[in-house]
Amino acid sequence: MKYIFLLFLAIFFKTHSQNVLVLDSINKKPIPFVTIFIGNNKGTYTNEFGYFNVDRKLNDTLLLSHIGYNDLHIKVSEIKDTIILSPNAIILKEVIIIKGKQQSKFIDFPKRNSSYGSWPITSMSEIVTLVTPNKKNENSKIQKLEFNFLKKKFNEFENNLKTAFRINIYSTKNNEIEDTIYSSDVFIINSYLKEKIELDLSNEEVEFNRKGIFIGIEVIGDIDSNGNLSKKKSSIRPALSSNSIEDYKATTFLKYTFDKKLKLKPINEIFSEKLNIKIDRNLSFGMTISK
Repeated sequence: MKYIFLLFLAIFFKTHSQNVLVLDSINKKPIPFVTIFIGNNKGTYTNEFGYFNVDRKLNDTLLLSHIGYNDLHIKVSEIKDTIILSPNAIILKEVIIIKGKQQSKFIDFPKRNSSYGSWPITSMSEIVTLVTPNKKNENSKIQKLEFNFLKKKFNEFENNLKTAFRINIYSTKNNEIEDTIYSSDVFIINSYLKEKIELDLSNEEVEFNRKGIFIGIEVIGDIDSNGNLSKKKSSIRPALSSNSIEDYKATTFLKYTFDKKLKLKPINEIFSEKLNIKIDRNLSFGMTISK
């Protein structure tokens, strides 16, 4: 009797849950870490091999989104075992060659504070910083970004845990996020070690204009040994600083990935709520620009 009950459960979940593969329409290769919006304020990602699991009982329309591909809306009832995404057309910008040597400038990390020098950014959320250049740095090109990550402070025994995240850059309008202008490949780090990552943007034509840009670290989640995303809440700890520098102004917020209203909450308000003290912190990063 127990065996029949377990068999019934297995059949039930197999019937109502489906593993779906997301493929590139041209090369037919799986697309890892596609963002999938489910209904209101819910979502998931494809795993390292392009698969995600969907509940067939849902009466929702999914939105699949990935930089470099056209967004796709599809009803759950219409999903088979494979979903195809088509690359969007890339319009190349006109390249103007100017005689003379480009001048590069490295803007170093603001000094990190010993206390509250990092903050855990959990899966399916993003720390975003609005960065506005001073007049000297206006209309420069961002060549490289660098980020430091501190060790997690708890559960040190899980020292082989890998966490996936990516770097996003957004245009801004009225100090709000407007459009995604760049999204990196996924980085996977050991969140129980100190890590540093460098992002080469020399071929991306990312302009640091007077309106500024948003720079974000989007945490996708922990990756298990089979390449699947863990259902547990995971986090990484990017370095923060309270030191301002003359090259730009910065204001840092927390954004929830699947919040379609794009509500941004200043992290200093979160500090005040959780710690009941006033703390001024921003995301700390190094940046190389050129003119």
